[in-house]
Amino acid sequence: MFDSAIAWFTPERRARFLFPLEIALGAWLALAVLLNQQWWGGVLHALLNVGIALAVGAGVALHRVRPELAQVGLLAAVIGLLFAALFGASPNPLTFLGAAIIVFGGAAYGSPLARRVSLVVSILVAVGIALMILFGGADVSGVRFMSLVAQVLMWMIWPIIALLPWVLGELVRSIRNRRQLSATVATVSTQRDAALTRADLEAERTRVARDVHDIVAHSLTVVIAQADGARYATAGDSPAAADAFETIAQTARDALSDVRVLLTELRHTQESGPQPGLADLDALLQSMRDSGLALEVREFGDRGRLTETRELALYRIVQESLTNALRHGDGAATLELEWGEQAVDLVVTNGAAAGHEEPQTPESTDRGHGIDGMRERASLAGGELSVHVGDVFRVRARLPLEQELAEVLT
Repeated sequence: MFDSAIAWFTPERRARFLFPLEIALGAWLALAVLLNQQWWGGVLHALLNVGIALAVGAGVALHRVRPELAQVGLLAAVIGLLFAALFGASPNPLTFLGAAIIVFGGAAYGSPLARRVSLVVSILVAVGIALMILFGGADVSGVRFMSLVAQVLMWMIWPIIALLPWVLGELVRSIRNRRQLSATVATVSTQRDAALTRADLEAERTRVARDVHDIVAHSLTVVIAQADGARYATAGDSPAAADAFETIAQTARDALSDVRVLLTELRHTQESGPQPGLADLDALLQSMRDSGLALEVREFGDRGRLTETRELALYRIVQESLTNALRHGDGAATLELEWGEQAVDLVVTNGAAAGHEEPQTPESTDRGHGIDGMRERASLAGGELSVHVGDVFRVRARLPLEQELAEVLT
């Protein structure tokens, strides 16, 4: 129960709880200064007393939430005290109490300027007290009012007491900064651990995907090749056997396509739902133009049939290539799509931006994991991808059309 109460009393709740108390303290101090002032000296002296009380009270109320405004109140109170001294009025001790609170707030919660102002005020007060003690000793019947030892002790102690509010404020600031630093370090450590966990998980997913691809995809490729060979060999002697082998080959093709979809999802973490394909390609190109990329598109031949996996791979490769051109290029890019009888060839070319050094190798970490991702997408879709890096950045990808799957895989 005690731990839950501490957890409930957060810094935000503590700040909301303290502010009314600070306002009440400021109001009480202003009233106390007014009640303990000397009211002789005319209207101007009375107005100075009211102004000093209000300035000190407002400064105390705002010393934590608005330390800069509190410093203004302190300055107004000091000016008021200087004018009041012209009337022969002695300073009110409660005014010094309020000034000490304001100096503490400036050092603990204020900006660098407020901290410097607080330090200057503290030093001036300490020097003033030291001078008063040093030269203000009074004689009583020719005997010094204070002994030399007592005077030296007072000369040492009171200036230190005058500097104490600023020192305490700096101590509080140091403690707050240390707690914030500890909280930041803890947050960064947690985020780093989470990132490492995600990286380890991604690496494990990649390893599993590659293992499954090497084992299952290779086996299915052998089944497809053998079934197609048997179908061609028995086509003239036994049409029924040829039909059976064709069914086996087509079933293996479908299974291989499903395996590749599964491997793509395993390698690239993505949300479930419909994935983009050829139908969304034109919208992607237009969005790149809207983003400021001067894009020239050249498409040759009639669009052939691609599986959903290859449509997604083509879309993602185009998206990543054009995004790299937009971010790292000179603002212009050329996209070429050539639809052949067996495969579709994609070429995306862009120049390097002025003053931008392209990475020396495609695996450079300057471009993140985008190139590796494109290469793996192309590989899992049964195609290939190459990247040329230099003054001109060029991405070449080749993806087989659906009817040529068995030939390409073998």
